[in-house]
Amino acid sequence: MFAGIAPSACTRVSETQRFPVVSERLTIARTVPEQGAVIARDAQLDFCFSGRVDPRALDDFDVSLSSGLVTFDAQLELQLFAWRPPGASVGDSDAAWCPGSVLSVRPKSLLRPGVLYHLRLQPSAVGWAGEQLDVSGPGWIHNDDGSAFLLEFTVDPEALDTDTDGDTDGDTDGTDTDGPEAPAPTLRDLFAAGQVFASDNPACSCHRDGDDLARARLDLRDPDRAFADLVLATELQATGYPMVAPRRPAESYLVQTLLRDPDGTALYGVLGDPMPPDEPLAYPQMVALVRWIEGGALP
Repeated sequence: MFAGIAPSACTRVSETQRFPVVSERLTIARTVPEQGAVIARDAQLDFCFSGRVDPRALDDFDVSLSSGLVTFDAQLELQLFAWRPPGASVGDSDAAWCPGSVLSVRPKSLLRPGVLYHLRLQPSAVGWAGEQLDVSGPGWIHNDDGSAFLLEFTVDPEALDTDTDGDTDGDTDGTDTDGPEAPAPTLRDLFAAGQVFASDNPACSCHRDGDDLARARLDLRDPDRAFADLVLATELQATGYPMVAPRRPAESYLVQTLLRDPDGTALYGVLGDPMPPDEPLAYPQMVALVRWIEGGALP
């Protein structure tokens, strides 16, 4: 399912030119919240892009969150495909609500009720295949300091201001206002019946039955072999990322090789056809894999 080039039906070589010259532009397709919206104190701020974003182009200095002259700390997280619900830092979405990647901004402290905030995003995002970001659309501002996307929103003035511990959840006992998230699955969980690596899942058959080359690249016959090939392997893959980067799904080749461009081809830099070769992996199984990696890729 995840192998690269191999002369077999399971891991066939693509006959198309894999890396054509890139002419498209990356755009911000949607923001959550929308411009001028009133939001909850613990909301996550999401930028939905028109295509996949290269994680190497981003860091926490690319955003600034402020109110008046006061600046607030925030951290960035990139979802290579949209698997969290829009505007939420916990839970799983039933379907990908964004056509490309989602850049999430998480304030490190609770926002204050009734306050107008300004979120500025620098134009540093680059598409997976090197697409440059289009800064000519609505929301972009241009001045002597350069260009930036400006998102303005207000925190619900009726929200209770009861946070005393300085965390981002709004409860003084450290619990999450949305409730605790279910524990991330382990790799053994993913081998259970009905899960992505289950023995009866045909999408994984190339790495389990009969195809020696595919199995040599990634052995999915049992959790121990799979853990060695997925997590313990140290070599970088064709895209320049490890097979699995624990806690960083967007930087894991396992995720990258399972995604497809809109025309059905593999992402830029992935050798051969996307995996599985016949049809995309079911969305719930993709989410399970991402949650496993985000949770630390435990055996």
